[in-house]
Amino acid sequence: MTTWKTAAFVGLSALATLSMAAVGQSGPAQSPAAATLVLDSHDQLATIDWIEKSDVAALREGVIEKMELRLGDAVQEGAVIGTLHKEIAELTVAKSKLTAENEGPILKADAAKEVAASVVARNRRLVARKADMVSQEEMTKSEGEFKVAMAQLKEAQEQDAINEAELALAVQMLKEHTIAAPFPGIVIKRYKEPGESVRANEAVVQIGNLARLSATAFVPIDYAFRVKVGQVVELQARLEGSRGDQPIERKVFRGVIKFVDPQVQAIAESAVRVRAEFENPNLELRPGVKAALTIFLSDDVAARPSPTAR
Repeated sequence: MTTWKTAAFVGLSALATLSMAAVGQSGPAQSPAAATLVLDSHDQLATIDWIEKSDVAALREGVIEKMELRLGDAVQEGAVIGTLHKEIAELTVAKSKLTAENEGPILKADAAKEVAASVVARNRRLVARKADMVSQEEMTKSEGEFKVAMAQLKEAQEQDAINEAELALAVQMLKEHTIAAPFPGIVIKRYKEPGESVRANEAVVQIGNLARLSATAFVPIDYAFRVKVGQVVELQARLEGSRGDQPIERKVFRGVIKFVDPQVQAIAESAVRVRAEFENPNLELRPGVKAALTIFLSDDVAARPSPTAR
């Protein structure tokens, strides 16, 4: 395989390599070979970082009743991290439920409407037989009572809808006494302990998702218009002070370019920031580690099998 290199100024004149062959790894050779940009010198290494990391906060003010997780514990999305004392919230839900289930006012208003409707109907039948059998005053009164009964029924129905809304609000308030994980990950920091008070939106723990990470690197300006979102990348860890003999350094991780900065970096106007995202299924890589990055500049590399450890 023939390899040719092109110099590019990154930081202190870092060197980028444009290769016409696949980077050394297991798997069948490509035909035709895909052009690659290799960022592997000390000043070119990408920095691995979190994609999902968050301070998880309590949604309401209160006192922490219990914490379910310790540092390093794994947590699934939606899993309980901790709970606030919620006795009053539970009682409020119970009261609101009783109110919402109370059908008495509607039944009473509906019965009054039926009585008023029957009186109006009877008076109309009588008048139809003989005009003077029911006075005009009696007709007006019965029809007015019917309208009042209709209004009372509507009022009861509207109150019932309000009661249902109050119940939903009480249930939501009770739910907010539980602190849940917004995404899967591990507990990195724990800010609060049981018995401590917490304000609304105050962080209780910090969690991070190691299963998906990002890598940020700086591409020489020469290649800024060749690197595009969606291109495949391969990444290998480079540990400070290591001679490259660590097992993690021999593993190749594949990802995709997700962001190409539209602005050239201010330092000597020589580089463009790019960000790739990749899977870390065995949680081997860690944020903060440096890594060599190979960017495949042609689309046909996507058909290649995923790399394995060398």
